[in-house]
Amino acid sequence: MGFEQLMKLPYPIFLSFLKENRLMDLRESEDGREYLAKIDRLNVTTPDFSKLSKLSGFKKAGEN
Repeated sequence: MGFEQLMKLPYPIFLSFLKENRLMDLRESEDGREYLAKIDRLNVTTPDFSKLSKLSGFKKAGEN
């Protein structure tokens, strides 16, 4: 895809190309892969209950 074709794309599609290009660049290096793994871990919004239950002091609801 040439520069002229790229500049004629709708803005949301241009941004998706930009994002995919950035991700592709990050996947090529070890530091980039570590960064992506860290970002993926930070984006998790639900707790991992299986890991939490292994912690000492964890009590299920209703236990004393």
